Amino acid sequence: MTGYDTLFASINEAHETLVHGPSQYKWLASAKRYVQQSRECIGLANTRHGEVVYDIGCGPGYLLWICRERLGCSVQGCDPLRDGPIYKELYQALNLNQCISPYVSSIQAPLPATGLKYDVIFATWITWIGFGNWSAEEFSTYIHHCKQHLTERGRILLRFEESRFEEKLYESCLKQLGSRVAPLCYLFRA
Repeated sequence: MTGYDTLFASINEAHETLVHGPSQYKWLASAKRYVQQSRECIGLANTRHGEVVYDIGCGPGYLLWICRERLGCSVQGCDPLRDGPIYKELYQALNLNQCISPYVSSIQAPLPATGLKYDVIFATWITWIGFGNWSAEEFSTYIHHCKQHLTERGRILLRFEESRFEEKLYESCLKQLGSRVAPLCYLFRA
């Protein structure tokens, strides 16, 4: 049994009851798709063995699990639903309880003030943060504040959800701050 088989088995076991529960949990049923997307993001950010990783809006934690288990990274993340029943069993199954906080990212404070510096900061599909309502200046401020948490060679990978993000609104800002590495994916360096 491979590590990914173990991951999928843990995921399936942890949210079997959720999949058959309320409709807002149905998206958890496509764990393999989310794991594949997480693996793509890890590659786009050129995440390497032993790096220190932070995931803003980490959701079910698949990306953090892959970084920790496959690359030996030190991982932390936040998600506003961290304490909700939707993730409780899943975090326990993936042994992520201690590395995820319920912190809510904002324009002025995208990460909690831990004093740590990160090699990679992921912000993928973070629809709850309200990107679509921000001005280009607010978006630029957000990226600047994220960069303050990076190591000298650190990088930020933002991946936007297609249905909730109008790329054209931020196109000039995005090009000025970083580079597009895939559709709706941008990489920013320290």
